[in-house]
Amino acid sequence: MRPLLLAIPLVALATSAFALPKYTSTSMTCAQVQETVRARGAVVLTYPSERLRGHMLYDTYVSSRQFCKPNEITDRVSVPSRDLRFCPVLTCKPDRDRMREQQQRDQQPNDPTGGIF
Repeated sequence: MRPLLLAIPLVALATSAFALPKYTSTSMTCAQVQETVRARGAVVLTYPSERLRGHMLYDTYVSSRQFCKPNEITDRVSVPSRDLRFCPVLTCKPDRDRMREQQQRDQQPNDPTGGIF
């Protein structure tokens, strides 16, 4: 029982170390938003929805492709900031070309002879 009690705080500490920092983009200038993303590498930005009153939107934004998954690329999008309605930032999105190539390879018939016969 005692090892379990010691392990719980370690697990909590380890999981919180990998949590992305969260910021509200509309409380910062566009330059501050961009600098925060650049300095941290990857952050969660929240901002109010323009269509649904009282709802907050959020997503992960990155400084480069290095912070995306292997099957993702960066995409330029914008978030609202305190001084600009459209502050340019990067987010990760699936690499459709790579996914299409993978699907085509997966659909190839499995020929154990390699086409020799």
